[in-house]
Amino acid sequence: MRRTRIAAAIVLVACGLLGLAIASASNPAPASAAGPPAATTGSPSNMAQSSASVSGTVNPNGIDTHYYFQYGTSTAYGGTTASTDAGAGTSPVTGTANITGLKSSTTYHYRVVAVSSAGTTDGADATFTTTTPPAVTAGNPTKIKGTSAGLNGTVNPEGQATTYYYRYGTTTAYGLQTTPSSAGSGKTPVAVHVTIHGLSSTATYHYQLVATNAGGTTYGPDQTVSTGSSQVVVMGHEGFVSPGQVIGVEVGCLHGANRCTGHITMTHNSVTIGQRDYSIAPDSGGFQNMVLNDTGKNDMRQNRVWHLLPVTVNVTGSSGQKLSYVIHLARWVWH
Repeated sequence: MRRTRIAAAIVLVACGLLGLAIASASNPAPASAAGPPAATTGSPSNMAQSSASVSGTVNPNGIDTHYYFQYGTSTAYGGTTASTDAGAGTSPVTGTANITGLKSSTTYHYRVVAVSSAGTTDGADATFTTTTPPAVTAGNPTKIKGTSAGLNGTVNPEGQATTYYYRYGTTTAYGLQTTPSSAGSGKTPVAVHVTIHGLSSTATYHYQLVATNAGGTTYGPDQTVSTGSSQVVVMGHEGFVSPGQVIGVEVGCLHGANRCTGHITMTHNSVTIGQRDYSIAPDSGGFQNMVLNDTGKNDMRQNRVWHLLPVTVNVTGSSGQKLSYVIHLARWVWH
C-alpha cells in the first residue's frame, strides 16, 4: 500500500513538471528591451561665409529613430536642423545637414541628436568656423591722361587666397572689367593698382574694386573718374580735429583746368559726423574744414587721446564725380 502511494506521488510530480514545461513553451519569457540609439558627431565640411555642412552617425539599435543637429555660437546651441528618419536598423547610419544663414568669421558649436521611443542620445560637441570675405578700400584715381587712368585701392585677403579686379564703364552697370589678379593670402591690406586704357577723352567713368576668396565676394564703393575735367583728390591718409571741434581734411583739385565744386560728407560707421560744400581752384588744394556734429563729438570723446579714428570721406562733385576715401582722424586734447 505504501509503495502504491509513493508511485502515485511520483506520477503527480512528473505530470506537474510536464505541465510546467508545456506552459513555458507556449508562453516564452519576454526578450530584454533594446537600448536608446547611439549618436556620434562627425566632421564639418564646405565651410563658407554664411553656411557649412555637418555630419554624424546614428545607430537606431533596432527601433525606429530620427536624428537632427543642434547648432549655435555656444554649447547652449539654439538652432536645430530638420528631423530626418534614420530607420530601425542595427548598424550605424551616416547623416548630414547643410546649415545656412550663419555669420561670417564666427565659430559655431554643433552636435547630432538621435531620438527613439527608447530614449534620446546627444552626440559630442564639435565646432566649425565660417570663412571671412576679403576687405577692400578705395583710393584716388591717378595718372589721368585723356584716354587712360590709374585705379587704386587696397585688398585684405583675410588669410585666404584672393583675387581682385576693377569693373568700369560710363554707368553703374559698368560692362567692362580688368583681368583678375592675385592679392595673395595674407592678413594685411595689399595695395592694388590697375591702369585702364581706351577711354573717351571727354567722359566720366564709374569704377569699382571687387575682391573674391572662399569666404565670398566684396564690392568696394562706386567711384568715378572724368578724363576731360578736374578731379577732386583727398590728399594723405590722416586729418585732424582741432580744439574748436573742427575737422580738417586736405583736398586738392587736379588733372584739369576747371574749378572743382561739390559736397563733402564725413561718416564713421556709416553715420554722418560732419559735412560741407567745397569750391577749389584748379591745380590747387588745402584743408576743407567742417564742424563736428553732436554724433561726431561723442565719437571723439570716446576715442582715446592720440588714437586714430577711421572715417570715410565721401565726395559728390558737381561734374558727377563720386569718391569714397578712408582717412584717420587724430584727436587733439579738448573738452
